[in-house]
Amino acid sequence: MMFKGFFEIFEGKRPTIRIMLRRYGVLKVIFGITILSIITSTLITIGIMLLTDGVISGTGLLISILIPALLAPLFEYRALSTLLQLDLAEEKLKITSTTDELTQAYNRRHFFEVASQELARAQRYGGKFSVAIMDIDHFKSINDMHGHLAGDQILRELSNICAKNIRLPDIFGRYGGDEFIFLFPETGREKAKECMERIDASISASPIQYENLEIKTRISIGLAEFSNEIHSIIDEVLKEADQALYRAKREGGNKVL
Repeated sequence: MMFKGFFEIFEGKRPTIRIMLRRYGVLKVIFGITILSIITSTLITIGIMLLTDGVISGTGLLISILIPALLAPLFEYRALSTLLQLDLAEEKLKITSTTDELTQAYNRRHFFEVASQELARAQRYGGKFSVAIMDIDHFKSINDMHGHLAGDQILRELSNICAKNIRLPDIFGRYGGDEFIFLFPETGREKAKECMERIDASISASPIQYENLEIKTRISIGLAEFSNEIHSIIDEVLKEADQALYRAKREGGNKVL
């Protein structure tokens, strides 16, 4: 309870305090706040002495410096350390709740949240967006031949390649199993296809290293573009992309359709 008041003081400026704590660390922030406290205390003391007696007392000045210099760090250290720990825990929880643990791509739930927001924006303002679903060809055979750890390594490496080849506004996540899903805001199907072809080429040119093995990976991709006349929910856009994906699979795989 003794720190409740301190936290309330910083509640309105919590983002600024968080940034300072992350950038400079607890001790430097404490030092800065203590200096500000000393300056403030000294100025207030000088003002009071001039208004009351018209004379600045050396003893009064010394007290105005010593009190914040001694007391401020005692209260600040525990309070700011706790705030930093809470902030880091909150950030970790946020990442955990939106990220696939294995691949570090967005998880399915978070992707659908973002995609639903993009759908609502496109419906309201007449915008466009495209989606793509990517599937690893013969992934089960890879798992059967090399083991599930090799499969996990492939998923991680492919996720890294995808992250390096999409634009800043684009979103991708793990759809489930060996499938990844992409969202391209304000992008037509042809532009989205160019991006997926770039990813396809990069994956084809980058065999996955696992122990002493070099595993070549091929992918199939299905795309769809949102249409206000056809699609009313995000699942309908994804269904169209899924159908394109399975056409690519039926045609032998290693295709972008």
